[in-house]
Amino acid sequence: MRILLLNQFYYPDIAATAQLCTDWAEDLAARGFSVTVLCGSGRYRQPHLGREPEALTPLPSDELHNGVRIVRVPVRDAPPPISASPSKREQLSRLLGRASGYGQFLTQALWTMQRLPSPDVVVALTTPPLVGALGLCASRLSAAKLVLWVQDVYPDLLLAMGLARPESTLYRALSLFARTLYRSADRIIALDEAMADRLLDAGASAAQLVTIDHFASARELTPQPRQNSLRAELGLTDEFVVCYAGNHGRGHDFDTIIEAIRVQSSSLSVGPPVHWLFVGDGDEKARLLASVPSNMRGLVHSLPPQARARLSDVLSAGDVGLISVKAAMQGLLAPSKLYGLLASGRPIAYIGPARGRIPALLRDEELGLSVRNGDGNALILGLRQLAQDATRWHAMARRARELAVTRFDRPLAMAAHAQVLESLRREKR
Repeated sequence: MRILLLNQFYYPDIAATAQLCTDWAEDLAARGFSVTVLCGSGRYRQPHLGREPEALTPLPSDELHNGVRIVRVPVRDAPPPISASPSKREQLSRLLGRASGYGQFLTQALWTMQRLPSPDVVVALTTPPLVGALGLCASRLSAAKLVLWVQDVYPDLLLAMGLARPESTLYRALSLFARTLYRSADRIIALDEAMADRLLDAGASAAQLVTIDHFASARELTPQPRQNSLRAELGLTDEFVVCYAGNHGRGHDFDTIIEAIRVQSSSLSVGPPVHWLFVGDGDEKARLLASVPSNMRGLVHSLPPQARARLSDVLSAGDVGLISVKAAMQGLLAPSKLYGLLASGRPIAYIGPARGRIPALLRDEELGLSVRNGDGNALILGLRQLAQDATRWHAMARRARELAVTRFDRPLAMAAHAQVLESLRREKR
């Protein structure tokens, strides 16, 4: 069975969707599927480990890697994150840079995919949203089945981020396009029930929808000792650390985190000290770090994006894994960092809306703490209580690992994806 996967970013990029697609494609290839990935040559995320010349090495336009054929079209690298207080010119320059990269990928990929062998199934991610249009074109050109693997729900995500208005021509045009795309797809994969509800409202049918969680490999990621190499580099030993690792983007609630740090700064003598570690980059990171009070600078640590090989150290660097989602993002995105944290045996501190996979797990399982958007006081209070209760922390860590193995392990999710593809093979016959 021939599969064509479309996404702008893929191996060796370390963006979340790039790593996700790499695992997905290589697992399917190991199962006997013939997988071709059409992606861009530009990087969205690069590890910054003092080896920039290596990171900037040009990528081959066509290669076979771990059983997957990778076809890359020329695309410039994504622009760097903006500063803490960006000017309108800086914001516009970044927006135009990203739009230019998207445009390059869409046009180059449209031309290139016509010269690839005809697939049986086309799988298109939705980041950026018009990749779905590429998938529709590819499926029509080759009479292939179309699967939309939804990562972010557009254009509603643009409304929630304040980048579009309901009455705007852009929003109306993208809404019409999304409805047409959903009705044209043979299957639509949502990441949780809240996202499935959003997709139904946007025009998808229940018969098309399949809910499959993201995943992490419980074999690759295992609970590690607190004293790992990453903590050692920062001079951390037995301190209680809460770690946010991943994209510091506009969809994530950093206002509540900033408020919690501010509350802590005004009550440093209360309870054990809580250290904060932020790993990654994004448009909100500069503002976050600029807001740290002077008496908290020894307790707030920052690292740039790290290589995939260090993922286990990154996820186990914190005693608690921090996940934040803005209230307006309910059902529009589903942070994939949850699954790696569970596999690493780390309790979760969640800031965000009440619906979705993460709040559901926190309601049903003893995995950590959940606070409402804007309640920084509750966040720092909950972290301080957990820092003082080792018995409770260990129970949460054990339960997190159990869930990773029994519900969210990579082979389980990949079996569900393979089942979707096999069902489409039968329909095509």
